[in-house]
This record gives sequence, structure tokens and C-alpha cells, in this order.
Amino acid sequence: MTALHWPWSFLDIAPTQDRKLIREAYSRRLKALDHDAETEAYMALRDARDAALSGHFLCAPATGDEDDFGLGELSSDEEADAEETRQFTSEAEEKPVFTVEYNDEDDRRFQRVVDLFLQDGALTSEEAEELERHIDALFDDDRMADLGHYARVESWLAQLLADRFPRGAEFFPKAAEYFNWSERAHELGIHPAIPWLVNADEGRRVLSAIATPGHVYHREWVELSRGKAKGPLWTRGIDNPRMANLIATVRRDYPWLEQEHWQPELVARWEKKVEGGSVKGPGLWTWVALAIFALSGIGRLVDTDSSRIDHNPAALAALHTAKADAHIASFIETEFPDAQADGRSVETLRSKSPKTFAALHKVASDFDTLDEARNRIMMREITELYYLIIDKLPYEDQVMDAKLRATTIQKMKSHPRGCAEFIRNPRTYLRQGNSAGLLSPEYRYQIFSTVHDHYDDREWALVPKRAEIPGELVGKLVRRSGVPEERLGAVLRSRESPDEDVCRVIGSFYELLTEIPAKEADKILPAIL
Repeated sequence: MTALHWPWSFLDIAPTQDRKLIREAYSRRLKALDHDAETEAYMALRDARDAALSGHFLCAPATGDEDDFGLGELSSDEEADAEETRQFTSEAEEKPVFTVEYNDEDDRRFQRVVDLFLQDGALTSEEAEELERHIDALFDDDRMADLGHYARVESWLAQLLADRFPRGAEFFPKAAEYFNWSERAHELGIHPAIPWLVNADEGRRVLSAIATPGHVYHREWVELSRGKAKGPLWTRGIDNPRMANLIATVRRDYPWLEQEHWQPELVARWEKKVEGGSVKGPGLWTWVALAIFALSGIGRLVDTDSSRIDHNPAALAALHTAKADAHIASFIETEFPDAQADGRSVETLRSKSPKTFAALHKVASDFDTLDEARNRIMMREITELYYLIIDKLPYEDQVMDAKLRATTIQKMKSHPRGCAEFIRNPRTYLRQGNSAGLLSPEYRYQIFSTVHDHYDDREWALVPKRAEIPGELVGKLVRRSGVPEERLGAVLRSRESPDEDVCRVIGSFYELLTEIPAKEADKILPAIL
């Protein structure tokens, strides 16, 4: 796989610096989407557009220029489409100032690293050893203490890894650990190659596991990648629910695996079959023949010792349930260290919040062998449930949420666009790209404990989304946010206000609502959460 698979294949154009062509491709794909029903596809399309406009995903840089090893200044030129967003663009982040000087030896090392990446095929053992020496020397260099040099090397190495992936992919874990990419992948303003690399590396590890005999999805994977495109599907011994889950999961999280490894015609046939389509099985006379054959063996089966039957559905179901419970327990212990001391466990979750437990149990069953993906999706499920009910919960819970949202928004102010998207729909924003990582541990535990304690089988009443805001409170909000009253009013009345205004006004509003008397805040909080 190379970086040419994305974003250019997603936009269906060749790599180009022509911003007009990129926007035309984006608009063409956008028209085919239903924004409400295909939210994730819409966000993925925007990510592809932004990555293409950034210029980071063009072909590998040509050699021979002054900066021939690709260490150029970082760019944050990502203009928003005015017609599509009708929002103001944020100012480009300040570029790091490079105070480090480079000598001939540095130039030779950088150029050699580029040369090693630009070769075709997988790295030989000699190339891998040499590349590891160069990367270790870069990481051990005292000059990495200079923030400008650190940012420059990080951007350059991330781009090389993405441009030539999977060549050199074995060095991704080393770079990810050094630069803390796994934790920072979804920080606002980070180089677009980094979240792409994190996903690509995860997909590579998934591929390695699933292609190994014995994996729960191995048979289905082999069928889609090496099966016969023609012939009856009903004879192939494939578990339909597992096949449906495999197709859905790969398309959602690792679409390039389908593009590179699956047979399109076979995928289409299986997709039709697992969705209840009209893929034909055996005809009537085939079933008659099979019935006669089965009846002829009844006498032998009657005398068979039942103790020799090694398939016990009840025992298998119990084992499956126990494994899913263990996965949920591991998730709670890993993600929420305070849960046990607070009396929150798998058992209490099952009894107090059966709907949450059922949602997590399904994830635990579907992702039995994929620990990292399973935990990520469990957190996403809990977060989605939380934002569905927070506006309907007691005032004390809403105040705590407002405080935590205000803190989160404060951290996001340097990126108004993302900040505004979080404010407008945190449920959707956090679902995209594992962005739940930006939430503090305190907020994450508040989400879990709230869902654990409150998400039961009750019927949830609708909450009015309009509230009267006293003039005195408006005046305080103007002073706190620094946004003029006319623009502040536009933020409170419309979703079309500039991102920076939305971030400043609503972040300040959350803060104020935690400071005013409950009898006032209780009438407003549910409407804005």
C-alpha cells in the first residue's frame, strides 16, 4: 500500500496541487451523500479533502533541491470551503522557528534515510539494520530538545512512512513510541499523515492476525481474498453473521484492506447473501436426495454413543458469554481505574444498566480477538449513550458535564473549527476518528459512571431545546466571552455563526451556568447540552 491510495483514491482523482480540482472532486462526491444518514462517510470525505489540500499527500518530494531530503517547513494551509461550511476560516498556526543548524553529515544522513525509503519492495535485512541505525541516531540527537527541530523531524518522518507504507512499516512502532503518536493521533492540528499511519498500522496488525489459521475470522477472510468468484456459496461452510461483521468492520475501519485484498465480485455476492439477498442454494431435487441420504443413516446414528459428540451448543454459548464478560471486565479495569473502588463492575453494570451492558456485550462478542479495536469501540458506544441522555438527567449531573465540557473547550480553542464541531454535536464529533481520546480521564469516567447509574429501561421524555436567557445573564456572557452582543445573539439563535464565536460564546456559557443559582441554570442547561 502507498499513500496514493488515500486521499486521492477516495476523491477519485490523481495526486495534484490544483486546489480547484480537489474542491471539484470533493463537491462531486458530496452530492452523492446523504449528510444525515451517512455522517461518517461525510466526515471521511472532509478528511480526505483537507488532507489533499494540505499538500502532504503528493508524490514523494523530488531530490536535487536545496532541501532534497524533504525537510521542509510545516504548512497548515487548510482553507475551508466557504459555500459548504459558511463559516470563517481560522488563522494558520504559527510555524515553528528552526534554530538548529545542519552540517554535511546531517544532510547525508537525511538523504540516506530518504533513499532507503524510496526503494521498491520490502526492506532487506541489511537495509532495515541501516535504517534503524539512522533513526536511532536521529532520536538520540541532543538537538531534538529544540522544539522546532523536533517538529520538523516528526513531520518529515511521518510523511516518509506514509508515502512509502508498508515499506519501513516495522519502524512505525518505534517512531510512534518516541513521538507518542498513539496518544496524540487525534490532537487538533497534528500532521495528517500521523492519524492515517496509526490506522494503517492497526490495520496491518489486524491483517496479520486474521490471516493466521485459527483466527475466528480466518475462514471468512480466506473466502473473500482467495475464494472462487463463481460457484454456489451455500456449500462453503461460512458463518453468515461473522461474514457480515467482517465486511462491515473492514469497510468502516480499514477500507484499504478491502481494496487491496478482497475480490470485488465475491464480496458483492457475499454481501447480498448475508443481507438476506437472493443468492441461490440447492434446488428441490437436491434437497430430496440429501433427505434420502440422511434417512438411510438413521439406524447408525441411533446406536451412536452421545458422549462422543464433541459439539455442545449450550456449553459453547456459556463459554462465549463468559469470554465476553471477561472482555467487559478488562475494559472497565483498564479504562476506569476508580470504578472498582466506587462499586462499579460488570455485575453492577448488568443489573443497573442492562441496555449499556447489552451494547458492550455485543462489541465484546463481535471483536473477540481484537483488543485495541474492541476497547475503542466500547468507549465509543458508552459516549454515544451518554450524550443521548445527559440533557434528561438530574441537575447535578448536568452541572458536572457543563464544567467538564468547558474545560474540554478551553483546550480546543486553538482550533476553532474542531471546537465548534464538538459544541454543535459532541456525539457525532467524538465518534469520528477515535476523537474520544481528547476527553480527560475525569470526563471519561464521568461518562461511564453516568451511563452505568442511569441508562436503564425507562422511557425518556423529550427535552425542550429552547430556553429564555435573562438579559442580566446575556450581559455577563458578553463580558466573559468578549464577543459583541449582536454576534453573541447570532450564536445562540443559529448554527451558522463563525466557529471562533461559537467556541468562545458557548465555552463561556457553560462556565457561567455552573456559577449561577440552580433555579436559573436548571431551566437553561437541558436546552444547550
